Amino acid sequence: MGVPGERERIGYRAPLAVRCFDAAGAPFARDGLSAVAWPENDPATTVRATLSPVSDLLGFGSVPGRRAYQRARSTDGEPLNWPAPAAPEPFVVRVTDRARRYLPTTVLAEVPVATPVAVPLYPAPGRQAPTGWAVVRGELHGAPDGAPLGWGVVEVSTDAGLHSTVSDADGRFQLCLPYPEALPELPGASATGVAPGSADPVSGSADPAPVGLAALTWPVTVAVRCRPGALRRPPDSAAQDPPYLDSILGQPPALIDRGGDGPQPTVTETLTFGTALVLPLTVVPS
Repeated sequence: MGVPGERERIGYRAPLAVRCFDAAGAPFARDGLSAVAWPENDPATTVRATLSPVSDLLGFGSVPGRRAYQRARSTDGEPLNWPAPAAPEPFVVRVTDRARRYLPTTVLAEVPVATPVAVPLYPAPGRQAPTGWAVVRGELHGAPDGAPLGWGVVEVSTDAGLHSTVSDADGRFQLCLPYPEALPELPGASATGVAPGSADPVSGSADPAPVGLAALTWPVTVAVRCRPGALRRPPDSAAQDPPYLDSILGQPPALIDRGGDGPQPTVTETLTFGTALVLPLTVVPS
């Protein structure tokens, strides 16, 4: 019901909003993020989002062709009569980070959309890792020519679960992940019960003394998903522009070539506490 004595009522609703988050669950800062959108069939018509002053939303107050959906008006205290929305139209949304902590990300959204579009962000190769987090970084190169493999997916499995990241256009990647929960055997521990550094009464040899947290290590399993031919891009995209995120994450498993036994679906590496794990990976795309 309307409000007695009310002469005019105006309603407004936004056709599109974006909520970004750190794909690895690392501490996230919204400052420096920006987003633009355009109709997929009209790359020249671009609108820019505004960061909400009270939330983490990047909102598009207006987009081309959706004015009738966005506003409603009534008089004499009558309820707002919103028009039925037109058929959804695909819009390209690109999120970038001026601080270069995250890779640029492109998604496709059907506009108007009633709820914010969730956009996971993956760390840029040069990002400073959050304190207390493990770091895995490296490069993806194709076999046999060694050319960089951009926009591949790198997956690292620990006892705590599966963690993934995306390489940039030049094949470089970084993954920030929590250290595994299960502690390995403590450095300097002795299976014989002899105190570290003390002489064994049988062999006469001394166990090595503890060397601290830097000796804590965990095995991790590494896999790659990569098929460059499966990547899709918005019309008129430049070579360095990111493909659609769903096409990146939908790539099938590839093989990792370390020589020796030939290409393998996974490799096992060692993660050391306090030290970045560096992985130059030669990949055979699927």
